Amino acid sequence: MKLVSTVLLSLSCVAVSLSQEFNLNFGKCFSTFIYKDANGLKDEAIAYRVGNTYGASFGVGLGAKSTLRPEVFYSEMGAKSSDVQLPVEWKLNYLGLGASYLIDALTKENIRVSPGLAFGMDYLLKGEQTIGTDRYNLNEDEVLKPWNLNASAMLNTRFMVTETFAIFMEYRYSIGLNQIEKQDIGEKTRNIAHRALVGLSFNL
Repeated sequence: MKLVSTVLLSLSCVAVSLSQEFNLNFGKCFSTFIYKDANGLKDEAIAYRVGNTYGASFGVGLGAKSTLRPEVFYSEMGAKSSDVQLPVEWKLNYLGLGASYLIDALTKENIRVSPGLAFGMDYLLKGEQTIGTDRYNLNEDEVLKPWNLNASAMLNTRFMVTETFAIFMEYRYSIGLNQIEKQDIGEKTRNIAHRALVGLSFNL
């Protein structure tokens, strides 16, 4: 965790020195697992879990129509089982560091619509599994890998309120790029999430 804090602080200092805008966002994270057993069969009982997500980023202009955003996210992810006989829920809280790249596809006087891509690396702060009434600490049991790599497709819509202040809405579809379980017995488990965000943007 000390290494994560040091990296975040160093990258934040670099981002601030180059940035042209500062963004804060919050919203909902709808997450679940892409799971296949050793035979390649999916578990149809695994369903979405709803959690909160918060983020901050610095925007660096790359030409007239593109923006690079170093960013940090806190996300309450996981999944739950729809099996009513034995309810199961996973709560995975991640602190993520990454970068997104946006291209302005539509620009009006006070509105800007920008699709983009993002890549990130999440650190597992807290992992918990509840089976019925029993609760298990996944960090202490060392069941999951501490790092989760992810890629996202996104769409950002920005509304300029003044020359220096804007409100934006953003949708992200994120998919994990690596297996999150430590034990490899043929099963495959990856994170997947939809994020619906609203945010504030300040020109620096």
